[in-house]
Amino acid sequence: MRSDPVAWIAVGLGAVACCPVAALGGLLAGALSLARIRRSDGRLTGQRIAWTGILLSVVVGATSLLVAERLQAAQTANSLSAVRSAVEQTLSGSVDASAWWVREAHPGLIDFQREMAKLVAPVTVGATTQTETLIGNPPVGRFRLVIQTRSGDAIGSVDALLVTDWSTWLPGPRLRSIEIALPRPTTAASSEASVEGSGESPEQSIVRYPRVDPPQAGATLPRDG
Repeated sequence: MRSDPVAWIAVGLGAVACCPVAALGGLLAGALSLARIRRSDGRLTGQRIAWTGILLSVVVGATSLLVAERLQAAQTANSLSAVRSAVEQTLSGSVDASAWWVREAHPGLIDFQREMAKLVAPVTVGATTQTETLIGNPPVGRFRLVIQTRSGDAIGSVDALLVTDWSTWLPGPRLRSIEIALPRPTTAASSEASVEGSGESPEQSIVRYPRVDPPQAGATLPRDG
C-alpha cells in the first residue's frame, strides 16, 4: 500500500490557497484523491491527507478572501477620504494643493484655485463615490462628488491616479482632472471663473481643470486635458 500522490497535491494546493485557483484546485484534488482511494480496493491510502488538503483549501481560501475584502474596503475608504480633502483644498484656495495633483497640472493650478475661491468658497465636499477603476500602473480612479458651495450644491467629477503609499500600503490619489457642474452664479463673481463647454443649462455652468477643448473630449466625465 502507498499514499495516493494526489492527496499530497491537495495538501500542497491547500497550503497556498490564498490564490483562488489554488483553493479550487485543492478542493478538486482532495475530492479526486478520496475517490481514487475508494476505488483502489486498499491499494492506496491517504484519506486523512486528502481531507487535510480539503480543509486547508477551505480555511486558507476563506481567510484570504476575508482579508482581501477588508483590505479593499480600507483602500476604498482611504481613497474617498483623500479625494474629498484634495477637492476641498483645491477649491478653497486657502492652502497649496499641488501635492494632490499630478505634476503636469501644476502650472495653472494656483490661478485656478484663486478663481474658484472667489466663486465658490467656502467649500465642503459631501457624498463621494468611486464610479470606476481603470487597470494600469498606477491604476486610475474616477470619482463623483457632491460639493456644497455658497451658491448651492454642485456635482463634481474627478479623475485621479491611485498611487500606493508604501508606508501604509494604501492608495493615495493624484488628481489629473476635475469637472464641476456649478449652480449658475448670480453675482459679479461669476465673471472671475472661466466657464467652458457645450450642453450647459441656464441653471448650471461647467468648470473644468485643466482646461480642455470640448469637441476633443470624450463623452465620459471627467475629461482629460
